[in-house]
Amino acid sequence: MPVGKLLNNLFGDDASKLNEIALEQQWHINNEMWAYNWAVTQDNYAFQLEGLAAQKLNEATLNAYKEQSEFNAWMNRNNLRLYEYGKEVEAYNASVASYEQQIDYNSSAETLAINDAERVYADQLIAFGFQNQDLIMKYYEAEEQKDFDIGKLQTKVDQAISLAISQEEQVTTNKEWDKAQAALDNAGLREGLAATKAEMAFKSEQARIENIQAVGQQQNLGQSGRSAQKAISSLLASYGQGQAAMADSLSRAESKYMLDKRRVAETLAHKEKLSDLSYKQISSNLANTIQDAETAEEGIGMKFDQLEERTEFGQEQIQQSIKSAEQQHIADRNKIEMDKHQQDLQAASMVTTRPTIQPAESLPLQIPETQYIDPQKPTPPPKPVLGANTVPQAGVLDKVGQVMNIAGTAVGMATAVSDIQLKENITLVGKSGAGLPIYEFNYKGDKNQRYQGVMAQDLLTTDYAKSVSTRSDGFYQVDYSQLDVTFKKV
Repeated sequence: MPVGKLLNNLFGDDASKLNEIALEQQWHINNEMWAYNWAVTQDNYAFQLEGLAAQKLNEATLNAYKEQSEFNAWMNRNNLRLYEYGKEVEAYNASVASYEQQIDYNSSAETLAINDAERVYADQLIAFGFQNQDLIMKYYEAEEQKDFDIGKLQTKVDQAISLAISQEEQVTTNKEWDKAQAALDNAGLREGLAATKAEMAFKSEQARIENIQAVGQQQNLGQSGRSAQKAISSLLASYGQGQAAMADSLSRAESKYMLDKRRVAETLAHKEKLSDLSYKQISSNLANTIQDAETAEEGIGMKFDQLEERTEFGQEQIQQSIKSAEQQHIADRNKIEMDKHQQDLQAASMVTTRPTIQPAESLPLQIPETQYIDPQKPTPPPKPVLGANTVPQAGVLDKVGQVMNIAGTAVGMATAVSDIQLKENITLVGKSGAGLPIYEFNYKGDKNQRYQGVMAQDLLTTDYAKSVSTRSDGFYQVDYSQLDVTFKKV
């Protein structure tokens, strides 16, 4: 229910007066609010003009700073290009110097290696020469030893022959001596037997004489008869026994003579057999000695032949070793040359590419001059009418309208209002190459136009915080020239 009608119902005519008084007071208040709002609008217009002038000045200063920064960056890049080229030239010259030093070192190393290989090869040849000389010396020493050993064998054979001759002479002498001794023994035996016979004959004759004398004495005694006969018979018997005994002794002496003679003959025959055996033994020993000497000589000759074959084989081995050493020496030389070639190639690969200076970068372009649109000059609204409340309350929406006007003129420019408090219907549509979120939105109070850009609040905690600044009205704005995002209408 309207306030006036409510007052009429409560107070009647007085209520009408009170209503008129209230309307008049409201009208005065509205006029004051109209005057205040108009003054604020004019102040805002003046503020916008001052802000636009400051923005133009800041934009000119910023563009001059950017142009100088771009030029300084271009100078720095150009100096860096020249510096890098100089460093590349220094590196190339250093690599060439290192290459030449390496080549000289490789040549010196090759010379030393070749000298070492030559020395080793010469030492091998000297060693092979000594081996060959040692073989030859051993061969000649063995030949001299062979001749010496054969001479010793011949001397031994000669000594054996002399010894055999001497032994044969000795055996012959002994044989003759034995024969002579046997003859003497036989003669002695004969003489002994003859002496025994003579002695026996003498004794027999003496006994006969004694017996005759005894018989004659007995007869001279003048005895007769049986006793005298017995005495004579006894003498005759005694004489007969004596003769028998001598005959037996003589017989025994003859038997002993025959036995001794036989013993002498058998001893002589035995010694002759021993002499014959000695002749055979001497002959056998001499033959064996000669055969042993011949066998030993054959063995010496065989050993010498074997030594000669080993010497020839050793010399052939030395010749093959010399050939092998020569081939190894050639291979070592080739390897040294290949190693040097490989080191030379490796040194050449370390030489850097000959530097070429990069083309100079074009000078940075001048930043185009920004075109600004001055804010529309405000017109006073109709004044309040008594009894009607027509004055709108100035508030955030007035500022939003001003921001919209400024944002609308800033599309395509470097700086734009990007405070999230002034935006609505915000949609994330992607990310930039640097990873910055990109949104689509509309400003509050202008739902018919969509924009694309960033949120200032997103940048405050990133490396792009320097691109955010605060406007005089307290809202954030963003310098898009420092980002890889373009502020635009969609």
